[in-house]
Amino acid sequence: MKKLITITSISLAILFSSNILAEGFNDNFIQIGYSSNDYKHSDKITHVSGSAELGDSYLVSGSYDYETGDWSDPGEYETQTQKKISIGIEGYFPVSSSTDITSSIKLDNWDITGTTKVLATGVQTNKTPFEGKFTHIGFGFRNLTSNNIEISFKNTWTRYKNPTKYYYYTPSIKIRYLSENGLESSLDYSKTSEILNLRQSRLELRLIKHINEQFSIGGRLSSVKDPVWTETGIFVRRSF
Repeated sequence: MKKLITITSISLAILFSSNILAEGFNDNFIQIGYSSNDYKHSDKITHVSGSAELGDSYLVSGSYDYETGDWSDPGEYETQTQKKISIGIEGYFPVSSSTDITSSIKLDNWDITGTTKVLATGVQTNKTPFEGKFTHIGFGFRNLTSNNIEISFKNTWTRYKNPTKYYYYTPSIKIRYLSENGLESSLDYSKTSEILNLRQSRLELRLIKHINEQFSIGGRLSSVKDPVWTETGIFVRRSF
C-alpha cells in the first residue's frame, strides 16, 4: 500500500506540474534514479543510465546499477550486493516514412557478493562471489503512428554464462506517448522463455514530465512475475 501511495503521489506531481510543449521524443540523455521493491535479495537500487543518438540510424546506451538487499532465514542473517554494468547499440533501418526495422546488441555483466551470519554463534562469512555475463541480440520494428506515438515490437535472444551457458529469448512490446504539455508515458511488457525453471514476465509503466528542453523528472512502476515482486522508482534526467 505504501508503494502504491508513493507512485500515485509521484504521478500526480508530474501531471500537474508546468506545461511545456515538447518537440518529439529525445533519446539523448543522462539519467539517475532510485528504486525500491519487495524482492527478497535486492530491495534498494541506485541506477545511472544514458543514451546518445548517432545520426538518424544508431543509438548507443549504457547503464550502471548498484543493488543491495538483506533478509533473515531460519538461524541466519544474509546480505547481498549486486553491481550491474550494461552497454549496447541499436540500429534503425527505414522501410517507410514512419516504420523502421530495428536490430540491437547489448552486453551485461553482473557481480554479486554477500555475507551470511549465523545467529546462534555470531560468526559471519563471505559468500562465494558470483559473476554472470549476458549477451543480448534483438530484432524487431518500430512505428511512429504520429509525431507523438511510437509502438515497437522486438524479440531478443540471450546467452547467459555463469560459467554454465544458458540460452533464452524474450519477446516484448512497448508503447510511448508524448502529450503536447510535455508529459511522456510509456508501457512496456516482456516475457522470457523458460530458463532455470522460470518464465519471467515484466510489465512497466513510466511517466516523465519534461520541465523544459533539458530537464525532466519521472516515476516508474514495475510488476514482475516468476519470481513475484513490485518495484517503484523515481529519476531525474538531463537531456542534450
